[in-house]
Amino acid sequence: MLNHAIDQDPVQNLTANPPTSVAVRLFENQAYGTTYGKGLYRRAVYNGTVDLKAPKVKYLIDLFAYEEWAHQARTDQQMLVLQSVEDQPHALFSWVQRYDPLTKHKSPVAGVCVLHPNDKALTLAILDAQAEVAEVWKLDVRNCRLAHSSKNSPQLLATNTDLETWA
Repeated sequence: MLNHAIDQDPVQNLTANPPTSVAVRLFENQAYGTTYGKGLYRRAVYNGTVDLKAPKVKYLIDLFAYEEWAHQARTDQQMLVLQSVEDQPHALFSWVQRYDPLTKHKSPVAGVCVLHPNDKALTLAILDAQAEVAEVWKLDVRNCRLAHSSKNSPQLLATNTDLETWA
């Protein structure tokens, strides 16, 4: 099912339905390389959020090198995704989790995110029946301006919409 969404022609998708507005914010993982147990290390290079405008849904992603990402596959669906996604030099990969801000509950959904930092390109595929999301985005990634506040600011941003009009 996810393979079909990834294989779909994005141009055909654009002519059939306008793309859902999406904003992907990536934060450098400040805890990268630190331990959280004996022999257990934090390996995510970036932590990130994926916000959809309509339907209003939030997802979480943690971007890893291919080997670390592949070893996290637990479900049959994730195993199928692994068969269709090849290791790519310098790319970072993530599974997708839906996040409920009220309960702070995270639940895995069928989805994958691939970041090519050298090319500044991000591909995101999400199939979430509960939120009625079935879409693939190919986005350009931009560096963010450094904020001079104590607020946690993203280092990278990928979006297909003007964030000033985001409600």
